[in-house]
Formats: sequence, structure tokens, C-alpha cells
Amino acid sequence: MILPAHLSLRERNRLAVRDAILDAAERLLDRGEAAEFSMRELAAEAGKGFVTPFNHFGSKGAIMQALSGRVIDRMEARFRAEAPAGDAIDRTLAMGRIAAACLLDRPVVYKAVVGSLGTAGPTAGEVRPRSRALWELALGDLAGIAGDLQGQARAILADQIAFTFRGCLSFWIAGEIADEGLSAAVETATATALLGFAAPGRRERVLAAMTLDMILGDPVGSPE
Repeated sequence: MILPAHLSLRERNRLAVRDAILDAAERLLDRGEAAEFSMRELAAEAGKGFVTPFNHFGSKGAIMQALSGRVIDRMEARFRAEAPAGDAIDRTLAMGRIAAACLLDRPVVYKAVVGSLGTAGPTAGEVRPRSRALWELALGDLAGIAGDLQGQARAILADQIAFTFRGCLSFWIAGEIADEGLSAAVETATATALLGFAAPGRRERVLAAMTLDMILGDPVGSPE
């Protein structure tokens, strides 16, 4: 992680330790059998004292929330780096592809992370607002959305796409969508959310993004 130059040495060190703990958590999760790692195991993996993960995060649930935020940051960074061309329709479909690709970089890790987010904690998480902000970034100025629907789209569309995206991830975690089918599932779900808001001249593009197997309800990756 590249830290901003204006941060104090103390703050830079604090963020570096947090990053080392999250790196260690990802390594443990990537091993599969360590999905139920303890905070003691995490501290050892990070090369830190036993209380360090508690001091920086407070609980394992908070660490999983931080890992979720981390992958959303990666999605945003990749989207900005690619700077997909086109209007809100093109950019939002591109964001779906990018988001799926980021998760598939380390599927074992992110299945564990996203799966953990369904457990209620003592405080509300930040996954929903961060996910909404990601789709708002893709939607941008709403070019390609029907003019008379832009007010409604601005109010609800990013949230609705976030909901459909999370639904795809739930079936992916459960094994009902295979890794190789995740991108198509996300694209079809995203296109379905966009369809009712698309300007008439952009509906053909949205319809073209819908994968036939997903529309028909055939399980992606199911045995033949």
C-alpha cells in the first residue's frame, strides 16, 4: 500500500501494521482450512504480538469488514485505472466485470470474507454504503439513462445494483454459481437492474449484456 506523504510517521506506522494484519488474514483464508483462524494465529502469521490485532481492529468480525473494504478499494482502483469508455450503461457493465475479476483473483479468500458479512455484529457495517458508492462511481453523470428517470435512478439505482450484486455473490459462495460463471451472472444481474432505466436507444446494449443461460435460470457451471 502506498501511503500519502503528508501522514505523520506514527500514522504511517499504524497503517502499515494494519495492512500487515490484513495481509496475514488473507494468507490464512487463502489456505482454505484456516477459514476459522483465531486471533492468536493471525498475530503469529503477521509476526505481531497477540494483542496487536485486537488493538487495531477489536474483533475478527471487524477484520473481515476491513477485508471487504479492501477488496472494494481494489475494485475502485482497477476501475479508475482502466477508465472504461462510454456512458453510464457501458461503465456500469464494466464495473461488474471488474468487480467479479477482483473477487476471482483470490476466490477462496473472498468467499470467506463475503460469507462472513451475513453475521450480525454489535455495530452496523459499512459494506452497503461502500458498495453503493462503487456503483455510483460507475453510473457517473447518468448519461445513457432515460432523462425522465434520472431523478429516480440517482436516488435508488446504485443501491439496487449493489443488492443484485450481493445476491450473485450469495449464490457464488453457496456453490450454485461456479467461479467461471460469476462474471456472466453479475453482468446479467447488472443489466437487468439497468434495463428499466436505460434510454430507448441504449436498451439494445443492455439486452445484449444478458447471458441467455442466466435468463433461462440454468445453473452456471452445473453438470451436463
